Amino acid sequence: MPRPTPTPVALSPQAAWIDALAAPVLLVVRERLRYVNAAAVSLLRANGAQELLGRSVQDFLHPLDAHRILARIQRAQSGEGGNPPTGMRVFDCRGGELTLVITSAPIDCDGEAGVLATCLDMTERAAMEQRLRRTDEDFRRIMDTMQDVFYRTDAQGITRYVCPAVKNVLGYSAEEIVGLPAAAFYPDPAERDALVAAIREHGFVRDFPGRMRRKDGVIIDISISTQALRDERGQYAGVEGIWRDITERKAMERELERLATRDHLTGLLGRRRILEMLDEELERRRDRRSQASLSVLLLDLDHFKQINDTFGHAGGDQVLRQFVSTVHESRRGDDQFGRLGGEEFLLVLQGADADGARQLAERIRLAVQDRPYYVHERTGVRLTVSIGCAHASIDDRRSSDLLERADRALYEAKRSGRNRVCP
Repeated sequence: MPRPTPTPVALSPQAAWIDALAAPVLLVVRERLRYVNAAAVSLLRANGAQELLGRSVQDFLHPLDAHRILARIQRAQSGEGGNPPTGMRVFDCRGGELTLVITSAPIDCDGEAGVLATCLDMTERAAMEQRLRRTDEDFRRIMDTMQDVFYRTDAQGITRYVCPAVKNVLGYSAEEIVGLPAAAFYPDPAERDALVAAIREHGFVRDFPGRMRRKDGVIIDISISTQALRDERGQYAGVEGIWRDITERKAMERELERLATRDHLTGLLGRRRILEMLDEELERRRDRRSQASLSVLLLDLDHFKQINDTFGHAGGDQVLRQFVSTVHESRRGDDQFGRLGGEEFLLVLQGADADGARQLAERIRLAVQDRPYYVHERTGVRLTVSIGCAHASIDDRRSSDLLERADRALYEAKRSGRNRVCP
């Protein structure tokens, strides 16, 4: 059924109640302002009603909306009916742009067809919506270009948002991940639990270590920086933050750690690390009521300088590696073996008393003595080793205390003719 056309109603624009309305009201006759109430004067930033009355409405219309507003005025004046609320842009008396929602209806004004319009100022809302659109566009642009992975989860750990970069890192598209528990991508769910516990305790984490499983099954190292989300009541509502793939960085760190703690030639523990381990073991012994046996063997190759002088350092390096192999074959599986420098080595024997340490040292000495050593793929070297033994006492506080006795024993082995084991 067609909508009935409203009948214009005669209304005195000077009615006091119209002027008292909080909403701006304007009366337009022949496209000119015949009446404005106080709210309209304020909206258009006029010095008074007289600054507005008699002026053409076109003085206030935005060029891009003028044709629509004029068409609405003509429609109402022609008796076709009122106009529903519609957003329009106009200018105030000082040139400022306003965004208004305007509703208008036909009215009889002293026998002339007029239009009565009311306005709702939406300027701030329109500006806010524009800022929100711009912010949303900026957010999406950042999310589409960033290399790290931005994500959000709810209080139950369900992924509610993840940026497109996740495809490059995990192999899953964002659509495949949203709606799934974040813990589903951890090789060990307990690691995710530890992250959430830390966030709940502190409210945030920075560079929190973790691991994730890619779509192809490969485990990668990640670093997570994230914070807790709270609802309007301050209750935990989930987390949001960034995580990044640090697999290459972790591999490099592990390699640097290996280089820092391992001797590059022999692969043994380096001087710093083997002495740190000895200090740690002495510390543990002090913390125990019953002190387990602990001994060390200090090994020094005899006349090794002659090998370097004869075959060069490359030949000497070959002999060192073969010597290390010989010791490995003779030592116990849990003994710690390190190179102190040059041709000097240290064996840390946990659970070995003085007699057991001497027996192992003798076995190593004989193995080294009886093995032929190859230099440049030719047999030509015989090698012997002198070994100093020392057993830890309850008074030993540092590795130097124990090594000092082992060094004196080694000196005695050298002084006695080399190729000896001395306690």
